[in-house]
Amino acid sequence: MTTRFDSQFGSVLQSVREVLPEASVLVLERKLRQIHTERPDLNVPEVVNMAFDVISGEVIDARIAMEDAGARADEAAAAQAAHLASIQRIQERTYELDCLEKQYPGRATMAEVLAAAGISWAYLGLTEEDGLLLVRGNSRGLPLPAPSR
Repeated sequence: MTTRFDSQFGSVLQSVREVLPEASVLVLERKLRQIHTERPDLNVPEVVNMAFDVISGEVIDARIAMEDAGARADEAAAAQAAHLASIQRIQERTYELDCLEKQYPGRATMAEVLAAAGISWAYLGLTEEDGLLLVRGNSRGLPLPAPSR
């Protein structure tokens, strides 16, 4: 026994099956059933048009979500690259930093050592962000990788 939906929308779905993959047909069928259930007063062409409009909107929403996710992934990759570059710069200056620390014992932070020595992070070829990473790494007890010389 065929349902009212099948009798009304069967030919539409059959036509769609000829041009779309089955997964797309199933998406369309679910949307047609949903709209037909919510709005039984609409005729077949109106339900079909509404379904395509809704699906088009969902595609746009999905595309926007994918672009946002891609942008977040790109930002994370850039942050990771910057972090690795910072670690590399710190590794390259480990010897100089160790020497300064030995010259100015008792200073709580490397920033205090540099201030006592009268030099800046930039003088060592480092950035302020490198200094923050160095301070955070040391305060958490995280050893920085050994220099590769």
